[in-house]
Amino acid sequence: MQSLNRFMSTVGRCAGLWRSARLEGTGLGACDHPYLFYICRHPGCSQDELCRALFVNKSSVTRHLAHLEHGGYVTRTQSPTDRRTLLVFPTEKALAVRPLLLEMAGEWNAIITKGFDEQETAQFAAFLERALANAKAGVEELTK
Repeated sequence: MQSLNRFMSTVGRCAGLWRSARLEGTGLGACDHPYLFYICRHPGCSQDELCRALFVNKSSVTRHLAHLEHGGYVTRTQSPTDRRTLLVFPTEKALAVRPLLLEMAGEWNAIITKGFDEQETAQFAAFLERALANAKAGVEELTK
């Protein structure tokens, strides 16, 4: 079982290196894409919602959003109903880079499934989906 963890970790690190290279010159980092995907799909989401949706702690979300805000990709505004809550909105710059991020996601999927036939790709996706559900359940169990 240890090898599964090693393989998944290494694939994740390879993905980060690949994304960093592809995003060079955009001001975006390898870990910015899930934030931008979510914020573009859910404009006006709260920072707490991002934490829950991305399974990231509050300090990481705050750091990433500060980076994205500094780069002109998002704006944060105080909620009109709760002053303690910051709402996050994509800027035109974020919406403009979204097609590149979608293209990159497709390219990475093709890279990691190279040599897989259609059935193997579907089976791999199904296994990953089940693993993700198990991982989420494990986190939720510990954080109740």
